[in-house]
Amino acid sequence: MIVTRSRFIRGLAASALIPASALAGSGSGGSFRPDLDAGGAVPWNGVPRAGSGPLRFAVIGDNTGIARPGVFDQAMRQIGWLQPDFVLSVGDLIEGYIDDKAKLAAQWEAVERSVAKAGVPFIYTPGNHDLDNETTHALWNERRGAQYYAFTYKGALFLILNTEDPPTPLPDKFVGQFYSMVDLMAKDPDKADKTISDYLANAFRPSTNATKSQGYDDADRVNISDKQLAFVRDALDRHQDARWTFVILHKPAWKMTSPAFARIQLMLGQRNYTVFAGHTHYFTHDTLDGRHFINMGTTGGIRQQAGPGTMDHTMLVTLEPTGPSFANIKLAALMDVGGQSGQVRAYSGA
Repeated sequence: MIVTRSRFIRGLAASALIPASALAGSGSGGSFRPDLDAGGAVPWNGVPRAGSGPLRFAVIGDNTGIARPGVFDQAMRQIGWLQPDFVLSVGDLIEGYIDDKAKLAAQWEAVERSVAKAGVPFIYTPGNHDLDNETTHALWNERRGAQYYAFTYKGALFLILNTEDPPTPLPDKFVGQFYSMVDLMAKDPDKADKTISDYLANAFRPSTNATKSQGYDDADRVNISDKQLAFVRDALDRHQDARWTFVILHKPAWKMTSPAFARIQLMLGQRNYTVFAGHTHYFTHDTLDGRHFINMGTTGGIRQQAGPGTMDHTMLVTLEPTGPSFANIKLAALMDVGGQSGQVRAYSGA
């Protein structure tokens, strides 16, 4: 049974990087080449170096809503040990859902300090906590630029989509309740985690007829505009020679009723592709039409249901000549040369 973000919140609450402007040279299959005007703000903090080695990147899940202290920050250090070409987020990096620009900017600054600790480029995807009202949109545009975009690197095409186009805001009456849990997690994470565990023990009991698509209400809709669909079609047309396509979006649209995403699947056609999403705070892997559809768990966010998919992890993807290989690594098991992960609050799966 899918546990929706809005239902969960309501129930619970009653670095040596290449500069972003230094785009790699033209003509090389190993160069980072964005499909956008990079003259202003860009949705990455640096670009991967051109090279002929295999493509290797790390995917991370949600840091929010309700981030557990220290998990995301240490995860960035841990992923740095793997030395991927870049880190790719599926969104939900800040708590969002407020109109206070100074507080939102402070949330982004904390994220940016953490991502710099990986020592490799970081690629942003918007989530519903990152884009949910006029103020968060304005800040994203100011700091990140494009809300959906594409780039090619080492022969692969990356489509970074926005499932909040337009957004579905959290009703005002729930924002204060949500932030009461955010504050409790920051002040007393043990108490907050027990509150969450007690809540989960008495809520969202599985139904015998539950399906993956049940339970998503208005706040969990996938919204992809016609303008964004036109961008996707154009990007796919211009990159028909890509040896693999990676589609990144925040909400797992294949689990929801999303006519727009169904159209994107038709556009993808018979090309080789893999899809990554987040949002549910629970790891699942589906194979649809022979393609991998990967719903990431968390990289700091709270649990939303019990089970083996509740874990903090990263997915290390290597694009081989025959297709991508995947190393799914729990943060609690990703250790340094001294045998230490540095994680004290990471979920390890249950």
